[in-house]
Amino acid sequence: MDIPLTTPLLLALLLCSLSFVHGAMDSCYDDDEGVPSRCMPKFENAAFNRTIMASNVCGSPPEDYCMQTSSTRSCHHCSVSDMGLSHNASLLTDLHTDEEPTWWQSQSMFYRVQHPNSVNLTLRLGKAFEITYVRLKFYTSRPESFAIYKRTNQDGPWMPYQYYSASCSKTYGKNAKGYIRPGDDERMALCTDEFSDISPLTGGNVAFSTLEGRPSAYNFDQSAVLQEWVTATDLLISLDRLNTFGDEFFKDAKVLRSYFYAISDFSVGARCKCNGHGSECVLDEQGALVCDCQHHTAGVDCQKCRPFYQDRPWARATGDSANQCMKCNCSGRADACVFDAEQYRSTGSGGRCVDCREHTDGPHCERCKENHYRRSPQDLCRPCDCNTIGSVSLQCGAEGMCTCRPSVTGEKCDTCQPGFHSLSPGGCRSCDCETRGSVGICSTLDGGCHCKDNVEGQACDRCKPGSFNLQENNPAGCTSCFCFGHSLACRSSNHHEAVNITSDFLEDPDRWSGQFSGGQEYPLLWKEGEVYLLPLSEDDLGFYRAPEKFLGNHLLSYGQLLSLTFTAEAQCLLPHSVTVLLEGSGITLSADLSPQPELVHQPGLAPQHTFTLRLHKEETRLRPFLSAFQFQSLLFNITAFRISNAGGHNYTSQLSGVTLASAAHSSSPVTSSTPPAPWVEVCTCPPGFGGQFCELCAPGYTREVPNRGPLSPCVPCTCHQHGPCHHETGVCECADFTTGPTCERCLDGYYGNALIGTTNDCQTCPCPDRTSCAQIMEIGDVVCTNCPSGQRGTRCELCEDGFHGDPLGRSGLVRQCERCDCNGNVDPNALGVCDHMTGRCFKCLGHTEGDHCQRCRRSYYGDAMDRTMAGKCKPCDCSPAGTSGLLEDCDPQTGSCQCLSHVTGGDCGQCSVGFFNLQPGVGCERCNCNPIGSSSAGCHPITGQCVCRPGLEGRLCSTCRMGFFGFSSRGCRACNCDPMGSSSMQCHTNGTCPCRQGFVGYKCDQCELNYFHNRATHQCEECPICYGLVKEQAGKLKARLQDLEKLLARFDCRSGYGRQHHVREYHVRQHHERGHQGEDSLPNALEDFLAIQEAKEAFVKQFALLEMSTHTLSAQLHTVTTAMNCSASMEEEQEEGWRTLCRTLADSESVVISARTQLMQATLDLDNMVIPFKVTPEPNRWNSAVNDSEILMKSHTEMAGHIEAIATKAFMASNQTYSLLMDLLEDKSIEEYISNLTEQ
Repeated sequence: MDIPLTTPLLLALLLCSLSFVHGAMDSCYDDDEGVPSRCMPKFENAAFNRTIMASNVCGSPPEDYCMQTSSTRSCHHCSVSDMGLSHNASLLTDLHTDEEPTWWQSQSMFYRVQHPNSVNLTLRLGKAFEITYVRLKFYTSRPESFAIYKRTNQDGPWMPYQYYSASCSKTYGKNAKGYIRPGDDERMALCTDEFSDISPLTGGNVAFSTLEGRPSAYNFDQSAVLQEWVTATDLLISLDRLNTFGDEFFKDAKVLRSYFYAISDFSVGARCKCNGHGSECVLDEQGALVCDCQHHTAGVDCQKCRPFYQDRPWARATGDSANQCMKCNCSGRADACVFDAEQYRSTGSGGRCVDCREHTDGPHCERCKENHYRRSPQDLCRPCDCNTIGSVSLQCGAEGMCTCRPSVTGEKCDTCQPGFHSLSPGGCRSCDCETRGSVGICSTLDGGCHCKDNVEGQACDRCKPGSFNLQENNPAGCTSCFCFGHSLACRSSNHHEAVNITSDFLEDPDRWSGQFSGGQEYPLLWKEGEVYLLPLSEDDLGFYRAPEKFLGNHLLSYGQLLSLTFTAEAQCLLPHSVTVLLEGSGITLSADLSPQPELVHQPGLAPQHTFTLRLHKEETRLRPFLSAFQFQSLLFNITAFRISNAGGHNYTSQLSGVTLASAAHSSSPVTSSTPPAPWVEVCTCPPGFGGQFCELCAPGYTREVPNRGPLSPCVPCTCHQHGPCHHETGVCECADFTTGPTCERCLDGYYGNALIGTTNDCQTCPCPDRTSCAQIMEIGDVVCTNCPSGQRGTRCELCEDGFHGDPLGRSGLVRQCERCDCNGNVDPNALGVCDHMTGRCFKCLGHTEGDHCQRCRRSYYGDAMDRTMAGKCKPCDCSPAGTSGLLEDCDPQTGSCQCLSHVTGGDCGQCSVGFFNLQPGVGCERCNCNPIGSSSAGCHPITGQCVCRPGLEGRLCSTCRMGFFGFSSRGCRACNCDPMGSSSMQCHTNGTCPCRQGFVGYKCDQCELNYFHNRATHQCEECPICYGLVKEQAGKLKARLQDLEKLLARFDCRSGYGRQHHVREYHVRQHHERGHQGEDSLPNALEDFLAIQEAKEAFVKQFALLEMSTHTLSAQLHTVTTAMNCSASMEEEQEEGWRTLCRTLADSESVVISARTQLMQATLDLDNMVIPFKVTPEPNRWNSAVNDSEILMKSHTEMAGHIEAIATKAFMASNQTYSLLMDLLEDKSIEEYISNLTEQ
């Protein structure tokens, strides 16, 4: 059928509507002025040479197909392995001519290619195209029903584009005359029956125009719906139902091979979709098709603006405007922007810059960000960084200065002013640190004071435990408790006053002396108020050596100043440095001192320099560094104090004063009139120590290490009240007959408890020869402790435990104590293991018994005298179930048990092979395994289960398992009954399965005759009754023919079977008639005559039965023909498929009538035939009749098979007839029923 006139007109209209805006579609800018304008890629066949995926292609496997034309049918071959015979999907879009077409072809209806099975052709365009039309040219007749689908994007759902069907309502649920009204959804797919006729048989076209019938087609630029409607990335052709003449109903192979889908050309008129912003599509780096976008657009379809061109919303180009994307204005401070619709509505500029650099903000990065500043528009914006707590506002001024809260300072208001701390929304709080115990000002963060080393507290106002005397001039704040290391608790003394130990040299050198290297001592030169020492040489200037009052215990000077004063004749001769050396407690301490600055020089006095040194561990000029305890240990015992001489070989400076601050004890508390000495400690001593500084041992205590002095710990005296001890050495002076370093024991020959601490702790021992003894404190008895070996008793009168004898002869005979012999079967640490007199063992171990534990007890076995544990007595291990007699009665040497019958094992605990079920007092019973069904004579020792061969079960392996049969020495075989057809999975003894109704076969896996397999229910269901009647008559006819064939074989005129049979009957009759007189044989002629006569009668009978069967079959065929309404008058009005069916029924009926006529004639001829008495071998009428009968029988046998095939078709026709009659009763048109009949 040709395309209607309206379709090409609309196609031309669509082409014009897409291209009339400007003539040249190859430029996106005006050539003269460069003004942007709409541009589109060229219009093309988008399907040309593209790969199309077909769900079905002929030739796999190779197949024959037939082409139908109006007058002829030609058959060909399709094979995918032969390119000359292949019709694959690539031929849909190739280049060919109408004279030499190529085409794609599906498999034929012979391979079930028909509704509801669809064949799909999928075209993937690679990107979005704007589709103008889709054209298909069919090599065969056009389909009865097919549909076109499209996808707008490659991952989207398939949407219907157009339906073509002669049965729109039935196939697609669409009205064939439907159309779209203005206001309807224009994306709705329509259905038409215009291109669904079977003609033409080849070369039919179907062209789908995407905008045909769409009301907005003339306003395409403003219709977003139609713009989306024509957009597709993929197209799908779904071929749903073939057009046929209805002759496929008879399932003729040639007919089925003539129906298939074949398309010679698949064209898609389209443009690559670029939304008017691109004139061509190109391949990107990955080989994908994309638009070459202009107008500052981007995307595969130019469907968006480039990242920095967002100043107005993207829009499709139209004939009036190119709608190019506009660049964002970000003042050069951002590289990205986004479109802001609200901003666009309010200002006309929608580009809002993002990620502005240089701390700028605003839609165009035109101002500093909040809480930033710049001094001039040309400067960069800088963050204010105002402290959120210390600032009144986070926004600073033009110079970057923040507005601070009270007591807060800093450009950013992030610091408390000196003397303040804890920055908070209310400002800072003032510091509250104790000046004596803190260093510097407090922390501006939390107000924490910087305490000196030995000071603690939030305000640094108390000494740490283990220190005392908080002083401002103390670098550590508090002095560590010395207490000679025995206590960490101390306080300042209020019974000491400050004093100075001085040497002013006003009256004499005050016992100072000079000392040079090598230890030589020299007296000093003295004059009132000063001493001096002449150097031995420039290299040996010497030292001033202090007298006794500066040596010894100067513990009270710790933390105090040592002052040295030098004078000279002139200022330039004064020393600029001196060295002080202190020695004591094995420590040498030195310090290089510089003079103190002289604030005011008094005229008339000699120039002088004063050097000071604080005797404290924090003094940095002291070398080496000492801990407080080490420093105080040195001061407790100063053995040398020296000061370096100052001057040269020809001059010297004079030492004019030495002062060491110290303290002196006061009997009464120090008052305000007396300078106190708070640096002197009063220790709280632990038990055992005494003295103000815990320097003494308390009474009853002595040094842990004798003679180590106050630094040594004190421990209690350990003399147990039997004498005093020395407080330094700890030596006890023992009395009361005690001895030992601590008087802890009595003298030898005395007994008692010296640890009690009384004068009567030790008494004289009552043992002979005053040997040692001991007193049992619980009972007060005294026993001798030095008895001979093996003897015991308070007076050594008994043998020790484990020994036997009579050392005093109390039984009459003196016997020395000897060790009892129990063969190692007693506990050597136990008491009372044997009789002290006889040596008989009492506590035999290891299950032994006897006077010497020399044998095993009952119910044990082994060697009791064996020295190893492995060989000693072990318990009998007799099983209570399998032992005969008492369980304790095992062999005392071997441990063997006495077993019941058929029981074995050393402990009688298991059954012998071939037995099971061990029972107490009974033994084991025999397995009795079936010798054929079991593979072993043994069985499970508890259950008695035998080892069965494959397929067997039962304890004795004597029966086949469910689903098995054929009991034998190889086991049972599986029944393998079909689960659908069998009524039970257990077969009979011969392996045949019990079948359900309708199933037959060895395994019930076939349907019985006159039954068919229903795939839905998986059952064999009985065929309809009409088919059964035909089959019954055909069966009867075949049975009659088989009987006839057997009869002919039986009465072969050349064999003697018939003659012998009738001869025997003749002999019987003659015997009764003649009273067993006469001959026993007949002439050969008579025998032949009787046999032929009987054959004639049988033939007549069989032919009559055959004639009746054909008569019944003829009547049934006539009934079917009448029901199908196959009259001559109706035949002209019927479709070709219906006429073919009627002709087939008429031919069948004619064949049956002809067969019946021949059978009637044969019956008549045989009945009238006269059988000759003598059958000659020459040809005659009878022989010819017999031969004709054989020929006729074979012909009828073939006819029966043909009739059975006709009966099958008749059965199918009867079903159609029934449906037809029911529909006619409902007044449906005959054309619709014929159409439905031919489709099935």
